[in-house]
Amino acid sequence: ILEVNFTEAKHYHAKLVNIRKEMLMLHEKTSKLKKRALKLQQKRQKEELEREQQREKEFEREKQLTAKPAKRA
Repeated sequence: ILEVNFTEAKHYHAKLVNIRKEMLMLHEKTSKLKKRALKLQQKRQKEELEREQQREKEFEREKQLTAKPAKRA
């Protein structure tokens, strides 16, 4: 009976070790994915800001180019 208990204990210990390895691996993967997602989000925000600034520049340029009525003295 004692030998059976030791065998079971070894079996469950091995299971626990495997579960721990898997959890560590999943933790690493999620950390990498979060980091990647953050970088992508920052890149998207930067691109959106640049597009908005470009639109502003074009709008100002158009405003400058529009004909202004001459002032009469």
